[in-house]
Amino acid sequence: MRQLVVACLFFSFAALAIGAAGCGSKGSPRLEGHWKGTRAEGVAPPTNGMANEFAKSTEIKVKGNQISITTPAAKNLTATYVVEKDDKTTVVIKTDKDGSSETFTFDNDGTMTWKVDERKSIVFSKVGK
Repeated sequence: MRQLVVACLFFSFAALAIGAAGCGSKGSPRLEGHWKGTRAEGVAPPTNGMANEFAKSTEIKVKGNQISITTPAAKNLTATYVVEKDDKTTVVIKTDKDGSSETFTFDNDGTMTWKVDERKSIVFSKVGK
């Protein structure tokens, strides 16, 4: 039961991230491209395996200010976003479908981390160049 709750939680946050946003933004060049999940972080050991499988099956594709996400529960959910913050290590985007902000951090090793909630996140690697 606990594993099901964690999976639903990840899906809920994924759905929030792809809500539609206002126009006029060019998007973030650092988000641009195809990203594939590699692992989950901040998940309790009993559900860590299931969370990692969910993360590995999650993909984000960004072109301009269009973001698409695919999870095990939803395929190619696409929306428009606006950039709230774009600094040396962090990009924060806002969606107007639910008014939420989504935070992505970039590490020197080329990975991107999507902060799903206060403790949980998904780490992504870029696919292709």
